[in-house]
Amino acid sequence: MRKSLQLTVLLFLLSGGAHAQLRLDYYYDQSEMYTKFSDWIPKRLHQWHPQHVEDFFLLYSLNQMYGEQDLLRNIYFLEIALQKRFRHPSQALVKIETPEEYHKYRLMIFMHINLKIMRSYLRLGSLYDKRHLYFYNLDFADELKESFAIAEAYYKKSIPYWLKAVEYAEEASEYNFELDMGPLESIRYEIMTGDIDFSEYTANHLEKLKEKQEAVDAFLQEMNP
Repeated sequence: MRKSLQLTVLLFLLSGGAHAQLRLDYYYDQSEMYTKFSDWIPKRLHQWHPQHVEDFFLLYSLNQMYGEQDLLRNIYFLEIALQKRFRHPSQALVKIETPEEYHKYRLMIFMHINLKIMRSYLRLGSLYDKRHLYFYNLDFADELKESFAIAEAYYKKSIPYWLKAVEYAEEASEYNFELDMGPLESIRYEIMTGDIDFSEYTANHLEKLKEKQEAVDAFLQEMNP
């Protein structure tokens, strides 16, 4: 009796009469490619490949305790983002309804990315700079000379990104509407009003750094006349 029942069920399944049977192969609308279910799952879970500006922008991260490699990693991804295309408007980070909104959205994202790169270079410079130069620090004058040179290079490298951010902020400000990007809209406004001015901020850092460099050079010259 049991064998007869098992045989009947088996024949029923083989005949295609089981409506609950799941297909292993199916068409998934992903560039109209035929994808096996068994291949699609690991691809979606483990093989995400960033392609658009927003994808690389979302890779940006900075812990409270960060080091040089963390900052260089972020700069690397953000630089790539500046070379990529944006997502389709329907997949943007905020709701987009008109071509004008999409244009301003792109300007705001590029403004923000340039600010992020600028800040990263300033942070890199601060890792090689010293807030105060005490007399006993001059015992390591050779190392300080090299460190200050690196700090100067990083500080100066931040300047073009600030100027580019200002350009994008100015162009975005030509639109008399705001997007659902509150923090970025506030930054754009503060750039336009001069409340945020990193050209002055960076110039102050370079001026103070120059004073420390001159003190180190004077010490080295005195020690090695």
